[in-house]
Amino acid sequence: MAQAAPATTKTSKVDDPAYAAAWQAIRNSHLTVVERIESELSDSGLPDLAWYDVLVKLEVSAAPVRPKDMLCQVSVTKSGLTRLLDRIEKAGLIERSYCPSDRRGTFLSITNAGRSTLAEMKPIRDRVFDAHFVGSLSEAEAEVITELLSRVAASAVGELEAQGDCDV
Repeated sequence: MAQAAPATTKTSKVDDPAYAAAWQAIRNSHLTVVERIESELSDSGLPDLAWYDVLVKLEVSAAPVRPKDMLCQVSVTKSGLTRLLDRIEKAGLIERSYCPSDRRGTFLSITNAGRSTLAEMKPIRDRVFDAHFVGSLSEAEAEVITELLSRVAASAVGELEAQGDCDV
């Protein structure tokens, strides 16, 4: 009876400690800084950071924004974005309007109450961000991180855009 040859195991760079450590550092940095911001916003009776991200995107936009166009620009999933937008709208911070040529299409705009809430949130977000991110890196280091992580994001965003799940 013939015996099967032992399967060869292919070593991947995914198992390389340098990549694992880099990924963990990205996750830890993000999670801890976001947690600090979230905690201080909560202590001030303000909504969480995801609301801030949506409000900022709408405030800087010259025109109303389609929800789909925000998907890869805020830190929530596709289904999470719909629920998040519903909560922000219910709080009166954004409003929806409908596309005149296609009633299924919606657009989002920030309200005056949304601008006011954003104005309260921004100094808290900026202070924590300055203390724990800006204060930990030189400008040159920040530029290197931007370049490197933009390459990582571009590889995934391209696939999401091709699937219609993201519009950047």
